Amino acid sequence: MSTDIQLKGDSLRRQTERSKQYADDHDLQLVEDFRLEDIGVSAFKGDNLSTGELGKFLEAVKAGRIPKGSYLLVESFDRLSRQKLSAAVPLFFDITSNGINLVTLSDNQLYKAGEAEFAQLIISIAMMARANEESEIKSQRLSAAWDAKRRAIDDKKLTGLCPAWLELSDDRKNFGVLEDRAQIVRRIFEDSASGQGSFVITRRLNDLGTHAFGRSNGWVQSYVTKILQTRAVLGEFQPHTKQNGKRIPFGDPIPGYYPKIVDEELFLRAQFARGKRRIEGGGRKGEALRNLFTHLAKCGYCGSPMHFLNKGFGPGGGTYLKCSQALRGLDCVSTPWRYQDFERSFFLYVKEIDLGEMLAASATKSDAIALDDRLTSLKEKRNQLEVQRERSYALINQAISIDFVSAKLKECESDLAGVDVQISEVELQLSAIREQQSISPDELHRLIDQLQVTEGPDAFAQRTMLAGRLREIVSDLRLDVEGSKPRLKKAEALFDQAGTDPTERQRILEVIERTNLEAKRYNRSFSVVLADGVSRRIVLNNEDPTDFVAEVTVDAAGNPAVSEGGTDLQTLFELPSE
Repeated sequence: MSTDIQLKGDSLRRQTERSKQYADDHDLQLVEDFRLEDIGVSAFKGDNLSTGELGKFLEAVKAGRIPKGSYLLVESFDRLSRQKLSAAVPLFFDITSNGINLVTLSDNQLYKAGEAEFAQLIISIAMMARANEESEIKSQRLSAAWDAKRRAIDDKKLTGLCPAWLELSDDRKNFGVLEDRAQIVRRIFEDSASGQGSFVITRRLNDLGTHAFGRSNGWVQSYVTKILQTRAVLGEFQPHTKQNGKRIPFGDPIPGYYPKIVDEELFLRAQFARGKRRIEGGGRKGEALRNLFTHLAKCGYCGSPMHFLNKGFGPGGGTYLKCSQALRGLDCVSTPWRYQDFERSFFLYVKEIDLGEMLAASATKSDAIALDDRLTSLKEKRNQLEVQRERSYALINQAISIDFVSAKLKECESDLAGVDVQISEVELQLSAIREQQSISPDELHRLIDQLQVTEGPDAFAQRTMLAGRLREIVSDLRLDVEGSKPRLKKAEALFDQAGTDPTERQRILEVIERTNLEAKRYNRSFSVVLADGVSRRIVLNNEDPTDFVAEVTVDAAGNPAVSEGGTDLQTLFELPSE
C-alpha cells in the first residue's frame, strides 16, 4: 500500500494523517517506507506518470513487486491525474485492473480492483473531467499572465531571478550590475579566449582566493563552464517552458533584458577557443605551460606526436621533445630535441609568426592583434549564423508557417552576407598591416628570451595566449631530429631485398653516408605548414639553434624560394634535377 501521490506544502501532513486514519479504520497496515511523493510534479501534463513516482508505482505493480489486493490512497482524483479524459480514464482502469484497490480520501470512496460499480464510474469520470477543466483554466490564466508580463517587459521585469552578477531594483524595473562580480566574469571570458580551459580557470580563481558567487566556499568547473555558455552576459534573456517534463527554450531570446557586461567580440572569441579545445583536445596544463606545441609537433619519420619530456634539474636534465612512439620502445628515432633550442629556432625562422605582436597583446593590443581578434569573432559569428540557418530549415518539417520560416531564413542570409563583407574587409586590413611590419634580429632574440622565462605572474597568460595563436596559424609541424639519417635504413633494406653483394653493398652505403654528411643532410630540421598554405623547411646547425644551414619557403602555389643560406637546394634536399 502507498500513502499518496502528489504531496506539496501542508498537504503532506494532512494526507499522511488521513492515510493513517483510513488504515486504522479498515484494519489495514500502512506501509510508511513506501511513499510516492510527486512534489511539484505536474498531474495536468502527466509528468507524474511519465517521469514521476506514480509511473514507478505502476511498473512495480505490473512486475509483481507490489501484491494484488494492495490499496493505493490518494487525496482526490485530481492528485492522480488532471489530464483529459482520454488519458485519465485509462489510467484509472490501469490501476484497478492490475489488482490495486483505489481509495480517494477526500470523499472516502473505495474503487475495488476490477469491481467498480457503474454509479462510481460515472462519478469518477465527472470528477476527472472537472479536474482537467480546472487545470486547463489555470494553465491558460498562467500563460496569459506571462504573456502580459512579456508585453510589459519595459515597465517591469518578468521575474526576480537573475544572473549572480546582477540584482533587481526595488521597483522591479531594472537590474543593477554588481561590478566586482562583473569584472570576475570578464576575466573568465578573457582567459577562455586566450586558450585556457574551464579547469585551469577554476583552479586559478581558487588559487587567487577569488570569492565564489553565492554560498559556495569555492569555484567549481561546472559553474565556470555555465558562465562561459550563457548569453545573459550579452544582455539576452531566453524564456523557457516545460514540455514532457523537460525545460526548453520558448520563443526568441529577448535582447537588452539584462545589462550587457561582456563585449560580443570577446564572447565570440571565447566560444571559438572553446570549440577548438573540444575538437583538438585541451589537457590540464602545468603552472608555466612549458610546451607551446602540444597537439602541433609531430615526428617527421612516423607521424606520432612529439612528447614533452621533463628530465628535471642537474646534469642531463632539462626539457625535451621526443617521438612518443620511440618513448614507448617502438621502432622510431629515440634521439630527443632539447625543447628550449627548438622553441628558439622555431620563432627565429618561422617569420610569419610575429612574436613581438603576440607578446604585446597581453599588455596593450596592437592594431594587428585587435584586427586578429575581430576576425576570430566574425568567423565564430558566421558559424553560429550557419547553425541558426540550419535550425530554421528544420522548422519546415514541424508544420510551422512557411511565411515565418521564410522570414527567418531571409534574416539569416542577410546577416551572413553582412558578416562575409566584414570578414573580407578585416582580412584586407590585416594583410596591409603585416606587409609593413618588420623586427630586428636583436629585438627578436630579446623577445624569445622574454618568452622563455616561464616563471612569474604573466608567464602563464602569455604562453597560453601564444599557444592558442599557434594552433590558429600552424596547420602542420614535423620534426626530423636526425635529418634524413633514419632514411638510410630504407636503403639498407632495399639492398638486402635485392640480394646485393655484401662488399658492393657496404661500398655504396659508405658513399651515401659520406655524401650525406658533407651535404649536412643529417642536421636537425623541421617543416611547418601554415594555415594559408605556405610551408617552410629549416635545416639547422646542430651546434647552434640560432644558426641555420638552409631555409626553403614554398608558397601556396607550390613554388620554392631560393635558400637564404645559399646552400644548393638540390644537394641539401635531394631535389630532382630539371
